[in-house]
Formats: sequence, structure tokens, C-alpha cells
Amino acid sequence: MKTALIDASSAILLYKAELFEAVASAYDLAMAPAVYQEVTVADRMGAAYFDAACRSGRIRIVSGGAPRQLGVELNRLGAGERETLSLYATGGVDFVILDDGKGVNYCRKNAIPYINALLCPRILHWTGRLDRSAFLQAFDYLLEQGRYSFFVVEFAKKCNAQKLAFFMPEAA
Repeated sequence: MKTALIDASSAILLYKAELFEAVASAYDLAMAPAVYQEVTVADRMGAAYFDAACRSGRIRIVSGGAPRQLGVELNRLGAGERETLSLYATGGVDFVILDDGKGVNYCRKNAIPYINALLCPRILHWTGRLDRSAFLQAFDYLLEQGRYSFFVVEFAKKCNAQKLAFFMPEAA
């Protein structure tokens, strides 16, 4: 099973779209301590869910070793994204699920494989984890709720399974 580090924005979007469980079943999901703190703020939507998921081991909280060369731009990111990308650099993770624009730019510049929450319903559909109706409903919800650029939306609408092959989980 592929391991993915997830940031707070992506986790919350997927939770609101009622996709988080499906994503957690498809991948070994992990989050940085700073991300855990962000998603479990009292009275925030999903806080109790994320706390329970982490306590039960459904989501692993990982911290760890000295990162490989990170670059100064990492300091410009929020704490959750900074910890997520630092943890990726320590190894043992296949990719990140990230919805932060600055974080995405960092991934591009540093050849870190990433997807955003908007691509998750498409991947889940392609691997038989979501039927077409659920895929369309979740995709539309994420389009409304997420802050995606025109180019990100167009890619998500037109991409094919070959372009996302690296991120495909084992078939359900």
C-alpha cells in the first residue's frame, strides 16, 4: 500500500466531501504533528473525527529524522506544509496530498510527487472505489469548496489514468 502524507487543507476538504474514509482505505495516510494540531482545533468541523482517526491508528502521526536538503523556500510555508514536506524529505513516503499553492510550487521545484484533493475522487473512481455518481458529486463539491486555479481544474477534468499512474492505489 502506498504511503501518502496529507496536509490539513486536503484532509479537511476530503472530510467535507465525505471522501476521507475512501482515501484512508486506499493509502496508508500519515500526517505531521503540525497538521494534526490544525485539523483537531476544538469546535472546528471534523476535529473529533480526525482526533479519533489518529488515536485509532487510521491516520498515523509521524515525525522524524533530519531532512535531506530542503531549501530556504520551505520557511515561507505554513507550519503544516513545512512539516509535511520536511517529513517527505526524510524518506519512507511515496507522495504528498497537498492543496496549498506555495507548497505545490515547492513540490514542483523539488521534484516531490504530489496530488491535490481534487484528483482524489477521480483516482478513487478509476480504481473502483467510487461509482460514477459518487465521483461526480465529490468532484463538483471539491470544485465549489476548493480554491483551485483554472489550470488545476482543467488538468483535473482532462487528465487520464496514465498521467496519474504513480498515485494509483491497488484496485479495490
